[in-house]
Amino acid sequence: MMTAIDEIFDVIIVGCGSAGIAAAIDLQAVPQLKFTIVEARNRVGGPRNRVGGRVFTDRTTFGTDKPIDLGAQ
Repeated sequence: MMTAIDEIFDVIIVGCGSAGIAAAIDLQAVPQLKFTIVEARNRVGGPRNRVGGRVFTDRTTFGTDKPIDLGAQ
């Protein structure tokens, strides 16, 4: 079921897998930012019942001081 949200956020995190949860934890350190997480499933944790895969981090696009998590593949 989709729910309309009548609020304005500074950041919207898409997905509540490992990358989304990590982003939310980091954003909690910046109290002036208002953020939310949207998740398609009715649970957290990303893909389940999956063996293998990798978590990718891009450290070259914006420099090593600003890594970007590309999510689990």
